[in-house]
This record gives sequence, structure tokens and C-alpha cells, in this order.
Amino acid sequence: MSMNGSDLREALGSFGLSQVEFARLLDVSVGGVAQWLSGARPVPGPVEAFVQLFLRLPPSIQELELQLLRRGNASMNGMYVIEFEGSAGRGVGTLTFKDGLIYGFDEAGGVYDGKYVPSTAPGMVSVMVSVKMPAGQPSVVGGVVQPFDWTLNVSAEMAVGSREGRLSVATNLGQGLVANYRRMRELPAAA
Repeated sequence: MSMNGSDLREALGSFGLSQVEFARLLDVSVGGVAQWLSGARPVPGPVEAFVQLFLRLPPSIQELELQLLRRGNASMNGMYVIEFEGSAGRGVGTLTFKDGLIYGFDEAGGVYDGKYVPSTAPGMVSVMVSVKMPAGQPSVVGGVVQPFDWTLNVSAEMAVGSREGRLSVATNLGQGLVANYRRMRELPAAA
């Protein structure tokens, strides 16, 4: 018998996971999880297999995995300033980390959207960001200029809860860059 939305809702309840946390854990959209839970779309086989496997883990391992998911997110939430340098220049930008998501912009008009998830390395999160580069604006990575908007994908490993540091950043252009970051402030409390 395959898993339906009610079965998935029950499993999430037993884990104590929200839809957002479950989506982040599986690297899927929150909307997809909502559709599975409502029955609008069937729960995919790989998702069912993951849930069944997770249910078979010893409770101590389940709890550890859930703590890593939550701790990495909660301690990273905040606003950061970044100063970065590549082979073709330097730049400054701001990033907001909020519950597994990253967004921001830089002085050259780059718009940042991404996510962060617990890394396999202890005490670290994996950061993955797509930078939408504006047409005609040279990238600090290789000086690439396009006559249209284009995307630069970047990734790095960052210490959980660190307030400042230096990162080696990989890019989809094959050239890396370095970035210094500093936490500017906590996120404002919800009204």
C-alpha cells in the first residue's frame, strides 16, 4: 500500500517536523509538500522510501538529524555583509539568512537567492546561492560580461553560528573567489 497525504501528515507529526522543515530536509518545494499532504498529488515513491527509512532509524539518530536541521537554521538567521574578491575585481553585498533560505543583493546589481543546509562536516552548513547578474555588468569572477541577465552559481561551507570569517567560494565558472562575511544584526522579530 502506498503512502497517502494522511500517512505523510502522521509521519511528519511523529517527527515533529513542519512542512517547511520537511521540504528543506528533502530539498523540495514547500508547495510540493503541501500538495502531497492535501492529496492533490500522490506522495512520490522516493519520498515514501525516505520516510520509511527515517522511521526505522533508532530514536537517538532521528533526534540527532532533526537537531542538526533545526540548529543549523536557527543559529544562522541574521543579516550579513559580505566583501568578496575574484580574479577580476572586488564587491560588497548583503545577505539575509532566514530558516534555511538566503537572499540579498550586491552593489553591482547582483540579486542573491539560495539556501543553506546542514553539511556532512560537523558544525558546518553548506551554502548554495544563485546570483542573477545584470546585463552588461562584469562579474568579479573572470570579468564575464553578458548582453543579457545571467546566473552565477556559488557554493561554500560556513561554520554554524559564526559571526564573521573568510570563505573559499566555488563557482560554476570554474574559478573561485574569497569572501569575508560579518554578521550585522539579528532578524527583526515578527510583529
